[in-house]
Amino acid sequence: MEARVYNKERNASFISAFLMMFIISIYFVHIPWNIDRLDISESELGFGLFVFGISNFFSNQISGRIIVPKFGTSNTVILGLVIFCFCPLLLISVPNYNSFVISWIPFGIAIGCMVPTLNTQISIVEKKTDKIILPIFQASYSTGSLFGSIAAAYFISYISDPRITFFFLGTIIFVYVFIFKIFGLKREYEPEKEIVKFKLPKKLILIYGFMMMMNFATIGIILDWTPVWLTRDLSAPLFLGGILLIFFSIGEIVARLMGSRLLNSLGTYIVGGYFSIASGIVLFLSVLTMNLYFIIFGMLLFGFGTANFIAIVIREAIRISDESINITVSNLITLGFSGFIFGPVAVGYLAEYFGLTFNMYLLSIIWGGNGIALIYLMNINKSKIN
Repeated sequence: MEARVYNKERNASFISAFLMMFIISIYFVHIPWNIDRLDISESELGFGLFVFGISNFFSNQISGRIIVPKFGTSNTVILGLVIFCFCPLLLISVPNYNSFVISWIPFGIAIGCMVPTLNTQISIVEKKTDKIILPIFQASYSTGSLFGSIAAAYFISYISDPRITFFFLGTIIFVYVFIFKIFGLKREYEPEKEIVKFKLPKKLILIYGFMMMMNFATIGIILDWTPVWLTRDLSAPLFLGGILLIFFSIGEIVARLMGSRLLNSLGTYIVGGYFSIASGIVLFLSVLTMNLYFIIFGMLLFGFGTANFIAIVIREAIRISDESINITVSNLITLGFSGFIFGPVAVGYLAEYFGLTFNMYLLSIIWGGNGIALIYLMNINKSKIN
C-alpha cells in the first residue's frame, strides 16, 4: 500500500516540475518580445529578476519552516500552483515597467512554495524507498524546459497575442491543482514536523548552499538571457531564441535519466565534480568560436555535464545534516535561489557594459569553480568520516 502511495506522489511531483518549467521556459523565450514591448534595458530586466529573488528568498523560508509543518507538503505545493498559474500572463500583460517589477513578487512567492517542497517530497520518498530518484526528478524540470522551448517557437509563430497563450497555459495549471490534490503525498505518510524558528544553517550546509547559489545564478543566465543573447549578439530570429534552451535541456534530460547509473558506476566525484569542470571548459571554447553550431553543441554537452550537480548537493547535504529533511532542503533551496537576488542584476549591468557574450564566458568559469569546490568539500567530508 505504501509503495503505491509513494509511486503516485512521485509521479505527481514529476508532472508538477514538468508543467512549471514548461510554462517558465515559454515565458523566457518571450522575454525579448516583452522587453521590447515595455522598452526596458537589460539592467531593468535584471532588477525585475532581483525582486523575484527577494520574494523567493522569504517564501522558501516561510514555506519550509511554517507552512509545510502546519499544512503539509502537498497543500504547500497546491498553494504555489494556485499563485503561479497566471503569473506569466500578468508579466506579459502589465502596461508599464513599475507594474512589471511588482509582478515578479507573486512569481517568486509561488516558486518558493513549490520548488523546495517538491524536492522535500521526493527526498522523503527516496529515503522511504531507498532508491535514487532525485536525478530523475530533476529530469522532469529539464523535460519541461525542453518542450517549453520547442512549444514557444510554435506559439510565437502562430499566436500573435501572447496573452492568449498564457491564459490557456494558466488554465491548465489551475485544473492540474485538483489532480495534485488527489495524488500528492498524504499527510499521514510524512514525517512529523514542528514549526522551526529561523537560525543560520551550519557551516557545511552554508557551503553546499553557496554552490547551489552559484548554480542558480548561472543557470539563470541560460534561462533568462540566452534568448536575448541569440537575438541581439548573434542576430537569430525570435522564434529561434529558445534553441540553446532546447539543447541544454536535451543534455540535462539524458544525464538525469542516466543519473542513478552514472552515480553508481562513476561516483559523485566524477559526475558532480569532474563533469562540471569539463563542461565549463567545453562551453568556454564553443563561445570563443561565436559559431551558432559549435555553441549549440557546447550547450548540449554543458547541460549533460552539469545536470546532476543539484541532486548530488542535496543528497550530500541531507546525509551530513542533523536537521529534518524539509529544513535542510529549504535552507539549500533558499541559499540556491538567493542567486537570483544578485545574479540577474549583475548579469544585467555586465551586459550593458561588457555585452552578454562576456556573461557566457563568466558562466563557463564559474562552473569550473563549482566542480573544484564540490570535489574539495567531498574530500573534507570523507576525511571527517574516516
